[in-house]
Amino acid sequence: MIATANPAGSMTWERLGRPRLAEWSEGSLWTEVHAWIALLPALFIATNGRIQTDSGPVAFRFTAMEDDSLGRRLTRLACSMLILFLLSTRFREIVKICVRAKLLLLLPGLAFISALWSQNPTHTLVDAANLALTTLFAIYLYVRYPGRRLVAFMVFTATISLLLCVFLVIFIPSAGIDAFQQNAWRGIFGQRNNCAVVCTLFLVLGLHFRPRSFTDQITRATVIFLSLLFIVMSGSRTGWALTVLALGLTFGLQLVARMRSLDRVVFLMAAAVPTALVVFFVATNFNELLSLIDRDPTMTQRTVIWAEVVPSIVRRPFQGYGYSSYWAGLNGESMQTVLATGWMEGQAQDGYLDVLLELGLIGLLPLAWMFVRGFAQVTKALERNVAGPAVLLAAALLPLILAENIGESSLLTPLGIPWFYALLCFLILAFARNSTEAI
Repeated sequence: MIATANPAGSMTWERLGRPRLAEWSEGSLWTEVHAWIALLPALFIATNGRIQTDSGPVAFRFTAMEDDSLGRRLTRLACSMLILFLLSTRFREIVKICVRAKLLLLLPGLAFISALWSQNPTHTLVDAANLALTTLFAIYLYVRYPGRRLVAFMVFTATISLLLCVFLVIFIPSAGIDAFQQNAWRGIFGQRNNCAVVCTLFLVLGLHFRPRSFTDQITRATVIFLSLLFIVMSGSRTGWALTVLALGLTFGLQLVARMRSLDRVVFLMAAAVPTALVVFFVATNFNELLSLIDRDPTMTQRTVIWAEVVPSIVRRPFQGYGYSSYWAGLNGESMQTVLATGWMEGQAQDGYLDVLLELGLIGLLPLAWMFVRGFAQVTKALERNVAGPAVLLAAALLPLILAENIGESSLLTPLGIPWFYALLCFLILAFARNSTEAI
């Protein structure tokens, strides 16, 4: 069964046909051939397409200013072909999901169309293709691993990623540790903030995973322990703050889900007061709190960059400058920002500003609607007491991804775990099963 919205706006259920028994088996993903094949593009997405082996700023990677090497092009082509092969194995089921989840395909479609006004049409088309493949790969995983097995696959990927991080830190420290940033641990993720953000998402996965075997218990413990270890050793204040938020969301949502409707309302009303007080305290003492964590009031030049990109947004508020094409160094519209800040940044250090720079309001509005609809679906699931572990996982991940994009840029990235997980969350919430089949 899948959920669809009728013209009145309510949710109805349609039966797609019963999946084959093999798809519902609870066999270990560690022994499944398809899981190891799907793991390769999943790891490719987790690493943003490559493992950083040198020390230095990496914000410009995968922007219009970077010249791709032949090796990276061949690697991306091989990964794309592998994704296309996987899609072909579940073609009909994927088409059915695409027909009922058109909004997920709208943003890749807009990315392709933006090549018409892009500063770098070729780069826009390449990254739009990557964005489309990432979206279709998320749909493939949802189709291939129904129910709790989707969460199991996500945890499986997280485990392998974290073990690879440990391998790099121990045996290839030039790749796993960033000497440019106080010997911070970065593992396979290229930069310490990226590492901390991804590990925070991995931590949430581990906390929501419900083990059913001894292997599952070992896997869950490994993900939780290594995620916390890399968050601490990354030295990323962004990661530390997100971890606090992640723990609050995880345990808070689990508590709310166990309450009766009336108790839930009373609890939320009671929690609103201390939450408002905390927000007020942070807002009024923001600079002092930044100094406590050894950060300046500009948040490492972020506010300077934000101020410099606003005039560019005002000049093209509706369509932007083309998907993945604004940041081109001293070429094009980004020249003024680069000259004003004094370094070759490749992102606005804010996901919402980058969406406006690339796709304008025609990109930001449907993106915002996807998150609003996702939160509405979470609320409805809680009201009906049908919020299973996967729904609670999505309910915790989406706010984290939104919070992360205040100081980093990962929305609509063609290769990146945060946006990939957001896509999986949207699928989980849009097609959540009823209480007897709750995932």
